[in-house]
Amino acid sequence: MTELHSETAPPPTGSSARPFADPGLYAEITQFYAWHMALMDDREPDAWADAYTEDAVFEEPGRTDVLRGREAIRASITRRAAELAEAGVVMRHWMSNLMVTPLPDGTLRAQYYSLAMRAPRGQRPDIFAHVVCRDVLVREGGQWFIRHRHIGIDALEH
Repeated sequence: MTELHSETAPPPTGSSARPFADPGLYAEITQFYAWHMALMDDREPDAWADAYTEDAVFEEPGRTDVLRGREAIRASITRRAAELAEAGVVMRHWMSNLMVTPLPDGTLRAQYYSLAMRAPRGQRPDIFAHVVCRDVLVREGGQWFIRHRHIGIDALEH
């Protein structure tokens, strides 16, 4: 996994950036992520992709190319949702330890842990990945959007 060094990139692991978001903003971002994760789990790839900016960047483990732009992200998640549906696999994402850091330019840096679970039809669910997500969020038209997402598999980054 390459390290990110741009101004808009999420903070590196172990970041001690401050200040924390106020409680109202923190609650708003927590609800944003609950909504966003449910869209993925409910197989709504178009709505899930619409939560990204037009010029968003998406980095994840196992991907040789970085996804650039909302439409590239949409195409990728649409393919993945179809594959899971065909295989009869239900996905669930559980997030925790959300840190939200406001930046002077009005963007937010968010970091959280997520357990990705899959449940094949007729079988018990299993956890197949524990990831650390680092996002840059921007507010446009009164709504939050993801401008940059970096997903790291926790065990591979330490």
